[in-house]
Amino acid sequence: MFEIGNYVSWYEDYDDGISGRDWGAGIVIEKRDHEGYGHGKYTMYKVYRNKHKDLYWFENRQLMLKEIK
Repeated sequence: MFEIGNYVSWYEDYDDGISGRDWGAGIVIEKRDHEGYGHGKYTMYKVYRNKHKDLYWFENRQLMLKEIK
């Protein structure tokens, strides 16, 4: 769904799965397809997070495409 170079909004979940722990914007720099055990295929995205100046892996559900204005 997302491609390398896309500008995205991201969010982190709390350990119990509730969203809202942290959020911000960043750029997708890598993506990896995985074979889930019993859950089918899924893709993870490595994002450069502007807010923290670091790299972090996100699931598809934790990202939204952001428009550059």
